[in-house]
Amino acid sequence: MTEFVQYLVGGLATGSVYGLIALGFVLVFKSTDVFNFAQGDLLMTGAYITVTALVTLNLPLGPAMLVALAGAAVIGLLIQVLIIRKMLGQPLLTVVMVTIALSLVIRGLVVIVYGPEERTLSSTLPNDTLTILGVKVSQLDLTIMAVAAFCVTLFAIFFRKTAIGLQMRATAENPEASALSGVNAGRVFSLAFALGSVLAAIGGILLANRQLVSPHLGEVGLLAFPAAVIGGLTSIPGAVVGGLIIGVVEKMATGYGDAAAASVFVYGALLLMLLIRPYGLFGEREIRRV
Repeated sequence: MTEFVQYLVGGLATGSVYGLIALGFVLVFKSTDVFNFAQGDLLMTGAYITVTALVTLNLPLGPAMLVALAGAAVIGLLIQVLIIRKMLGQPLLTVVMVTIALSLVIRGLVVIVYGPEERTLSSTLPNDTLTILGVKVSQLDLTIMAVAAFCVTLFAIFFRKTAIGLQMRATAENPEASALSGVNAGRVFSLAFALGSVLAAIGGILLANRQLVSPHLGEVGLLAFPAAVIGGLTSIPGAVVGGLIIGVVEKMATGYGDAAAASVFVYGALLLMLLIRPYGLFGEREIRRV
C-alpha cells in the first residue's frame, strides 16, 4: 500500500506538469483551431533558456525562471505572427504539417546552439524527502503539484475575470460573432500562442528539476498530447484532469512494470478514449447539420 501511494503521488506530480502543457495545447486550439505539435519542443526550449540564465548569466533560480518565461512568450508570439498567422484558413493537414516541421526546426536549432549533451540545472527546487503518515514523499513532487495548481487557478481567474480573458473565451466559442462585437482576433491569437508557450516553459522548468535537460525533453512533453485528447480538446479543466490521468498511468506502469510498458498503457488509454468518447471526458460533442 505504501508503495502504491508513493507511485500515486509521483504520478500526480508528473501529471500536474502534463496538465500544464496540455492546458497550452487546449488554449491554442480553442482560440485558433490550430493543434500545435511544437508544444513539446517549446517546453524543451524553456528548460534550455533556464539553464542559460543560470549558467551564463549567473542568475538565481527565481530570476532565471522569469527570463525563461519572458523568452518563451516572445518565441510564442513570433511563431504566431511569422508562421501561424499566414496559415490560418488553410486545410487542417497543412497546418498540422507546419507545426510538425516547426517542431523539428526548433529541436535542430537547440542542438546547434547547445549541442546534444545533457545538462543539469545548477540550482533546483527543494528535493528533500518527507514522511507523511508513514509514506515517503518527495518535497519536489509536492512543490511541483503546488506550482501547477497555482498556475491553473491563476489562468482560471484570468479567463473568467479579465477583459482579455473573456475575449479569448468569446473568440473560442464563436469567432465570427466576437469579431462583429469588436474583439481583435489577431491580438487574441497572438496572446494564445504566447500563453501556450509560457505554459510549456513552466512545464519544462518543472521537468528539468526532475531529470536532465536534453533535446529529448520535447518528446516527454508530447505526452501532454494524449492528456489533452483524453480530457477534451475544448476543455481547460479537462486538460488538467487528462494530465493527471496520464501521469498516474505512466507512473504505475513504470513502477509495477518497466519504462517500455508505460508508453503502451499511456497510448492504450488514448486509443480507448478515442474509441469510446472521441471528444474526451469534458469535451463537447460537435454536431454538424448536413
